[in-house]
Amino acid sequence: MPSATPLKPITGMIRKRVIRDLTVGIGSGIVVAEVYWHYFDKHLKRVDDYYAKNGGLIGINKSFGRST
Repeated sequence: MPSATPLKPITGMIRKRVIRDLTVGIGSGIVVAEVYWHYFDKHLKRVDDYYAKNGGLIGINKSFGRST
C-alpha cells in the first residue's frame, strides 16, 4: 500500500553535502593556517633574527659543539 505522504526528494542532497563539506574544510583550513602563522611562525622568525644578529648560538664552541 503506498504511503499517504510523499517521501522527501533526494535531488540536490549530494550537491548540498559536497558544498557544505568543501566550505567547512576550506574555512577551517584558513583559520588553522592563520593561527599557526600568527602564534608560531612569527615567534620562530623573531628567534631566527635574534640568533642571526648575535652570531649563532651563544656560549657554544662552533668547532666542537661544546660550551665554552
